[in-house]
Amino acid sequence: MELIAARQPGPVRPQRARRVLLDMGAMAENGLTAGDIVRLRAAEGGPDSAAAFGTAWPLVLGAAGEAQLTDVALVNCQAKLGDTLRVERVAGPLAEAQRVSVCLAAPQADARQLAAAYAKETLVDLGCVCAGQLVDIALGGARQRLRVLRVQTAPAGAELACGECAEVSAVRTQVTVVAGDDGDDAESGRDAAAALMASIGGLESEVAEVRRLVDAALWRPEVFAEFGLPAPRGVLLFGPPGTGKTLVARAVAAGSRATVRVINGAEVVGKYYGESEARLRAIFDEARQQSPSIVFIDELDALCPRRGDGEAGARVVATLLTLLDGAGQRAGDRVVVLGATNRPDAIDPALRRPGRLDREIEIPIPTRAGRHSILAKKLAATPHTLTDDQIDALAAATHGFVGADLAALLREAAVAAIRRHGRADGLAVTPADTAAALKTVRPSTMREVALEIPTVRWSDIGGQHATKLLLRESVEWPLRHPEAFERMGIRPPKGVLLYGPPGCSKTLTAKALATEAGLNFIAVRGPELLSKWVGESEKAVREVFRKARAAAPAIVFFDEIDSLAPARGSSGDGTSVADRVLSQLLTELDGIEPLVSVTVVAATNRPDVIDPALLRPDRIDRLIYVGPPDEPARAEILRLQLARMAVAADVDAAALARRTDGHSGAEVVALCQEAAMEALADHPDAQHVEMRHFDRCLARFRPRITAEMLQFYAAFQSRS
Repeated sequence: MELIAARQPGPVRPQRARRVLLDMGAMAENGLTAGDIVRLRAAEGGPDSAAAFGTAWPLVLGAAGEAQLTDVALVNCQAKLGDTLRVERVAGPLAEAQRVSVCLAAPQADARQLAAAYAKETLVDLGCVCAGQLVDIALGGARQRLRVLRVQTAPAGAELACGECAEVSAVRTQVTVVAGDDGDDAESGRDAAAALMASIGGLESEVAEVRRLVDAALWRPEVFAEFGLPAPRGVLLFGPPGTGKTLVARAVAAGSRATVRVINGAEVVGKYYGESEARLRAIFDEARQQSPSIVFIDELDALCPRRGDGEAGARVVATLLTLLDGAGQRAGDRVVVLGATNRPDAIDPALRRPGRLDREIEIPIPTRAGRHSILAKKLAATPHTLTDDQIDALAAATHGFVGADLAALLREAAVAAIRRHGRADGLAVTPADTAAALKTVRPSTMREVALEIPTVRWSDIGGQHATKLLLRESVEWPLRHPEAFERMGIRPPKGVLLYGPPGCSKTLTAKALATEAGLNFIAVRGPELLSKWVGESEKAVREVFRKARAAAPAIVFFDEIDSLAPARGSSGDGTSVADRVLSQLLTELDGIEPLVSVTVVAATNRPDVIDPALLRPDRIDRLIYVGPPDEPARAEILRLQLARMAVAADVDAAALARRTDGHSGAEVVALCQEAAMEALADHPDAQHVEMRHFDRCLARFRPRITAEMLQFYAAFQSRS
């Protein structure tokens, strides 16, 4: 039968704690009599859901269709007031418990024998016991809550599973109190949220820290009371979107066996004056009545923004502050608040002080090992052909991906597998599917700044072999061989400056570097960070590096950096925007917060105007000159460009390379474009470009790199 959960009125005497007061009409209809052992579960729960046991007793004072339970019984069946409960008789004679192991919330070595005696007396009054059950006893004049860890029955001493109960004998049943740590280990194997906990990858230390704080506040507040300290009242989980803050909070709440109240951000906000505050007070009052309880507030920044944005918001914040101050103040109240946000700076500062949200735990972007753990646990439920090495390679290629991004990646891979296979049955995700998904799924931390970077390979750039090698040493080697740098006791370079005449492939080289290294690439064009509003330019620089740290390992590419970081004082006044931006840039490169796994690559054709402080070691470590291509490099550029064009057999790349001395790479490519236009000018239906078209273009084509420019760069190179 199904009845509505209600609370037994008034203080419940120990002799009546075993009783479950049921509607008399429902008892008669279902053949229940007073004294029958009944099992109560939430109506929506399955056969393995949490259950409470008690003795059926007719309800005299109460509404029709009610089942009145004690507070601890409500916690045992994980129900709240007003929930629908499924009540059923426990069939057959109960087995007799031989040994019962219990764990007190605050065990004391010198009081274990006394606690065992009180616990046995209470269990005998209850009549039946099951593993995982919570029981309240009176010990030393105060209420103590204990957990039943294991129940062994006669004659073989078999251990009962959760959901099965046994009879407690006043003579033959032995009750022992074990240490709290033993209780944690035993309970963890029977935790209803074990599957949810096991599905969380890469956050083992964070989950353990949150569980430790919550368990201490809910089940061992007496430990803090012995030292005259209040138990922790709140924990704030913060971090980028998609890292698993809500998942961790829900898993910890589900695994605590406490009553859980969930507030999803601004859903408690009402349109009438005082309605929001009344809803908050009602939630906390209900949590106190059903303690131990957890109040989980998701998107806390939406509910408690900084005061000053409106009277209604200030009232809600003030109400929540008052409720947090009152949580756990009264004896017997065990209420913990869990908050989650990705904007901790937007929360009112008064909420973050000790005594309210005592601890702040960051849920970070997962490392490579964390990504491997997440992928392995997600793929465990998905048919796939990936080996452990391939999963590790996928984790290495997903720099900056959070848990939600990895879930989206595997979802896209599954869609690709279905599209390839044509049907859903008998298919499996392959490495080719994950590679296809990587092309469409980008890390969420990069979506605001990620650009569509063309796929440029080292082979697409003619010549510049020395430049390529220096860049690979600076960026690729630290990523692929970190153990070598640790062994040698050196750190990777923080920054590289590419300088040289215009058109010599500086920007193209940076793009190839990002493609070949497989790193996240943030491209910044110098002037786009400058703003007319005071402080906005420095804020833009901070945001660029914040996103780079979040998406590490990453490359931040500053094109035309001479416009962003000119020498200080060059503008004629001491308050120019460029000076403030430069100071912020220097702070980001070599400040208190370290720049880890982020490489700065800058390009300029005016290295002389850049502030010298930016070019010192430990900021921009390497200055690489990218000069005009020599004859073999020009021949290689021509061969790459001519391979994409329709050219006649008489076109000789080597001959053209000899005739383009002093031309930059961009000018060589422009020469090929002009020759093609010349062929189309002769005849719109031309099928290919001939050597005579190149001859005509060369007759009027002049290199833009002068001897004075080359002397200037040579002088700068000798000085640096």
